[in-house]
Amino acid sequence: MKKALRFCSIMLATLLLFTACGGNTGTPSAAENVEKSPSAAPLTSAPQASEVSSELQGVLTLLSFTEYHDAVQAAIDAFQTSNPGITVNMEEYPYAQYSDAVEIKLGSSSKDFDVIMTDATMVSAYAYRGWIAPLEGYFSTEEKARYASALVDSSTYEGSFYSPPLCNSCQVLWYNKDLFDLAGLDYPSEDPSERLTWNKVVELSQQVMQAANDNSIYGLTFEQVDRPYQVLPIPNSYGGNAFAADGMTVDGYLNSEAFVKGMQFYADIHNTYNIAPKGTSPSDSLGLFTAGKLLFVAGNIFDFSTFEAIENLNYGFTAFPYFSDGIKVSPTDSWHVSLSSFSQNQDLAIEFIKYFTLGEGNDIFLDTRGAFAAKVETLEAYSSEPKYNEFPYTVFKLASYEAQNTAYPRPSTLAYGEFESIITSTFSDIRNGIDVQESLDAAVEQINSQMAVYR
Repeated sequence: MKKALRFCSIMLATLLLFTACGGNTGTPSAAENVEKSPSAAPLTSAPQASEVSSELQGVLTLLSFTEYHDAVQAAIDAFQTSNPGITVNMEEYPYAQYSDAVEIKLGSSSKDFDVIMTDATMVSAYAYRGWIAPLEGYFSTEEKARYASALVDSSTYEGSFYSPPLCNSCQVLWYNKDLFDLAGLDYPSEDPSERLTWNKVVELSQQVMQAANDNSIYGLTFEQVDRPYQVLPIPNSYGGNAFAADGMTVDGYLNSEAFVKGMQFYADIHNTYNIAPKGTSPSDSLGLFTAGKLLFVAGNIFDFSTFEAIENLNYGFTAFPYFSDGIKVSPTDSWHVSLSSFSQNQDLAIEFIKYFTLGEGNDIFLDTRGAFAAKVETLEAYSSEPKYNEFPYTVFKLASYEAQNTAYPRPSTLAYGEFESIITSTFSDIRNGIDVQESLDAAVEQINSQMAVYR
């Protein structure tokens, strides 16, 4: 009965859940946050980014995607109520078509749009193409400091601040308590200071698999197998980066000793240690975990809403692992908001962007959508509000720490779309046993060929 009551409470809070598949076939960076789950309590005392005068008048058009409709519309409605002279229209496309819509609309220099929902990984590319305008002169140092610092980095191109973050993301390592019990092992801690190393994950997985004596049970997989959002933190922990700081150079980075070392671990868990299944897709990962076939799954913090729906699933979570001789890193970032370079209403658009990302509109968006916060004051609320002291909501306290201490964005590059397509295929090859150095060298050659258009 207690389990049923807790489940009903959580499902009420997550009524509008749109569970992300971990990304789309193009850029998964924002889709991992197309989720619905409890957000922080509204910060009624939070300072507002700007007070918009009711005397201001005009019409704005926001380019967005349908999966976020309710949350975005709620913020628009509140903005219009406070500013009756301003109308904000929204043109929407399904998420799978959204990137193409942006390419068509902004690629044709359309003046029909003012505010653009922007995937974090595309900020640099849109800025390079001149599609979005720099906001450096409109956001003070103090205002930028109100966002998580890792997201300010991904909002910036060539030293200028372009696209303030709307929301965020975080990943943890979920585990099956019954499998730990089977092997007589202690549960991992929720305390990020006691996070597991990747080598410890291997050791625990091997112990559980031996105790289970069941070929269908594995130690570890990733909710987004082969996708850079979750896999890149492995070589990142060894200090490996896919690109140089210029976002253009991959040779000597993507195939560096540190990157190879990290990806060799990814190869080994599938081919040497044999603790991770091969031949599975992202759509399989959570199903394997809920069926009791996995000790660990690296997944989104919002996955608890799926787990709570499974009767008698006894689970917990711990921080995203790292290498003991490396650094602690965790996946991060989601959607940002940009000003169209072709907008005819830029001053009004900037007022709305501040309201939407820093002001009351952001709180409304987060509360309606249940998205994870990008603002520091909201992240800190996860640690101070009593509701987050009860499992599974305690995952937000861990996520708050990660967002402010270990968050590591994906590469900032003009060719992220091309990179992602190539590197996803490369990670799949490595997972299936192709030589790591050979695979990464081939990826470097392919990416260099794709980058030629930007040089």
